[in-house]
Amino acid sequence: MDFYAFLQNRTRCGAVVKPFLRSGSLDDVLALGENGQPVYACAQQLRETLRLRRQQQAADCLAIPQPNESGTRIDWYAPFSGKVTSWLAASDAQRAQAVRHLEHCLTTFRSLTEQAQATDHPSHRLFGALLAKAMHMPDPNHVYLVDDRPVLTFWGFIKPQAQSPDDPLACLRPIEAEVKVEVEKPAPIAAAPRKPAVVEPVKPAPAAEPEPASAPAAPIESPAAVRPRRRYALWLLPVLLLGSAALAAWLHRSPPPQPAMPAEVQHPAPPEKAAAPLPKLRLPLAHATLMPPPPAPVIPQPADKNALVLPPEAVKAGSTRFLNGKWRATVALKDPITGKRPGLQYRLNGGKGNAIIAYGDGVSCRVAVEAGLMQSGNLVINSRTKARCSDGSRYQIPEIVCRQGETGAAECTGRYDADTTYPMTFKRESK
Repeated sequence: MDFYAFLQNRTRCGAVVKPFLRSGSLDDVLALGENGQPVYACAQQLRETLRLRRQQQAADCLAIPQPNESGTRIDWYAPFSGKVTSWLAASDAQRAQAVRHLEHCLTTFRSLTEQAQATDHPSHRLFGALLAKAMHMPDPNHVYLVDDRPVLTFWGFIKPQAQSPDDPLACLRPIEAEVKVEVEKPAPIAAAPRKPAVVEPVKPAPAAEPEPASAPAAPIESPAAVRPRRRYALWLLPVLLLGSAALAAWLHRSPPPQPAMPAEVQHPAPPEKAAAPLPKLRLPLAHATLMPPPPAPVIPQPADKNALVLPPEAVKAGSTRFLNGKWRATVALKDPITGKRPGLQYRLNGGKGNAIIAYGDGVSCRVAVEAGLMQSGNLVINSRTKARCSDGSRYQIPEIVCRQGETGAAECTGRYDADTTYPMTFKRESK
């Protein structure tokens, strides 16, 4: 789309801005590919091929990548509009439904991969090889739900030094069933020790089994002959107890290995003497003055004091109070009609406000906007509707995304649609 033609028409049929999902550095992930060609670099071809094969549902589960100018970071956008929910914020029911949807898409991908690999055409085989790795992702945090439909970001990537799993969706499936099986296994083991505990007390009784010897006296059938034996056994028990007690007392006294106590006489005093701080006196303390104290970290200020800077403390807290006031965003291109750079004026307070854009022919447009900080630390300012213009037309203002580098002002870009992005400057006019 020609920006100047778009600016002159300023209406009317501009593409709907897709929801921004996340941004990330390529240094944090490992790109998958084939023959030196990464999967994400062929995103447009893969999605278009799926659409031509009437697999729009499968294509919509892949987010649209947008690399920056240096090719070190990628922004990911949903292929359709809707409410965005992160995987962590989704409910169990939403996750289960999303996994079923992705399983259906994975089946479609594998079927198309088998068909492509079965041909002799090199380009078809390359398409199949790239498609086979498309649904791999680093972890569940790269999955988003857009109107409850799953969309993968950083697809075609895995974690650094990780192996590509056979099942790309394994990290999304719950593992509660496996944990329950492991917890229930020790239960039968705990019941086993109880049996010997019941049987052991019965074994001492056979020690008093001289009764079989009374078998010859059985014909006499005299109970008087049996009772003396029981009394004798009962009388013998105290003797045995006294004997065992005496033996235990002797054993308790006998361990005069208490001479081992002198081992405690080996005082650890010598090591304490060895740890005397006297050797510290030999350190050349005078040389310490030669080392200058480390300079306090200085945050370099941008050349323009009015340029936008994302404060680290505000980014960490997710607060947009630093945006309160009046700002001007200017596209880094000149309007060929007026010879001026097209700009937008923003009035923000508490993350909300309005944007105004004016043209040389006296036409102005106004729309409500919202500002927010993403998990990646990027600032996003966009509108849910098109701006209403004084001549009755409608104008799609750009979605502004600002990233804070290590030094200087934040780098901002204005995105009019998936294929039209321009650098912008964002400066404060007043508070």
